[in-house]
Amino acid sequence: MSYTKTDMLSHKIIEILKEHSDEKHPLTQQQICGYLEEKLGIKPNRKTVAQHLKSIIGDESCNVFIADNDNDDDDDKSDKKYITDIYYASDITAEEYEFLADSIIYSPMLPADYVRDLIKKINILSTGNTKSKEANLRETFHYGNKSVFLVIENIKEAMNTNRKLDVTISDYDKNGKLLTKSDPQSGIKLQRVMLSPYGIVMADGFYYLLASDVRYDDLRHFRIDKILKASICEEDGSMRDVKTLSNVPRDLKPVQYKNLNRYMLDGTVERIHINIKKKDISLVLDTFGNEFTCNKVIGNDDIYDVTFRANIQTAVRWAIANRKAVKLTSPKRAVDIVKEEISALSEMYGNQER
Repeated sequence: MSYTKTDMLSHKIIEILKEHSDEKHPLTQQQICGYLEEKLGIKPNRKTVAQHLKSIIGDESCNVFIADNDNDDDDDKSDKKYITDIYYASDITAEEYEFLADSIIYSPMLPADYVRDLIKKINILSTGNTKSKEANLRETFHYGNKSVFLVIENIKEAMNTNRKLDVTISDYDKNGKLLTKSDPQSGIKLQRVMLSPYGIVMADGFYYLLASDVRYDDLRHFRIDKILKASICEEDGSMRDVKTLSNVPRDLKPVQYKNLNRYMLDGTVERIHINIKKKDISLVLDTFGNEFTCNKVIGNDDIYDVTFRANIQTAVRWAIANRKAVKLTSPKRAVDIVKEEISALSEMYGNQER
């Protein structure tokens, strides 16, 4: 008799193999029967299960195989009355699933309930135990803006139809709750602005909207999970041409904007010069990518002179954080900001008793 994956029992068997097996962790027929009894609440007939398994293994589209076993001299394992070492060959590896799941879990902008549901959806791509991911989720902080994807949907529709957005921006209280009205006690005030949206980028687990405020002539970014609501403007005309903005290159590429504004801080993009120890050059790659020029410093073989474009505030923060390896040399305004920050830190901590 031939069985297919549309057959109910075969379907359940394949589901079990998807959830509990891979090439490194095959199941025996007995283990499969145990899972069937647990899921269906009935004790399956082992002979019937064996017949279904042989049919499933014989159907290449099911992706179910018998693991190689060097200690088994029987070449035709599918003829055994009792089948062992059965596994489901997933379309992605366990490591690839781990990467996908971790990318979702460690995105703080996603509400915890949404993350939990999304992990359940991608579990069908994985084989083996996924309980560790649920444990990681319980230990990870997530903000609670449950309207974030509705906001993204409206942003995309506005971009597709070349319309402006009427946006209300809020912030989170100490419990991670997005406030729906201004709160003088906490100092959080709702802002309503009219924006021309141009793109969306992700940085450090957060989505940012690249847009221009109609009151100004430059490109700015807004953290999308802090947007309380975004409505498409039907009567206020189409969005501003991005080429008219003062701080945008000829062709705006959202990913390039993210690279230049690594920490998504306010500030202008300028040409940055630094001196850095040769052994620490990967610090530049980690933060600013590979678009930089690198020259030797005359008289010092251990130092590189490096030039790249970046948000000036990003460069300052990065230089201070990596002060043992990096010296910011220009522009002068950036050097002055570094000195001011160091002076302020010295004043803040200098008078503290040990």
